[in-house]
Amino acid sequence: MIKVLLILVNIIFAAGGNLLLKHGMNAAGSVADTHLPLLQYALQNLLRPQILIGVALYIVSFVMWLALLSMLDISVVYPIFVSGAFLIVTLGSVLLFHEDVTPLRILGTAVVAMGIALVSFSK
Repeated sequence: MIKVLLILVNIIFAAGGNLLLKHGMNAAGSVADTHLPLLQYALQNLLRPQILIGVALYIVSFVMWLALLSMLDISVVYPIFVSGAFLIVTLGSVLLFHEDVTPLRILGTAVVAMGIALVSFSK
């Protein structure tokens, strides 16, 4: 049970980190529009609260990932992680950022997630 909980929390933290990073970069604006060198642009935006929290979630997710790798086969846990994060990020992009996700993209996301789930549970 602890393994399942750890996988779920890891997925939520990784996906949440991605969504927060996107939120922070939306606030920063496109690097293409600033005409700044990439390193300068990155350093200017690194201290945005959304970026800092997103990076912190990634770090916690990384530590959890190491724990999961010590307990489970990567061929099992990685597909579960990827498909879960894929679904959460897609849903978050619609709900939080009002991104246009077409029915075909939703179907494709569902098919990919189901395929990954099938492969990961085939052991």
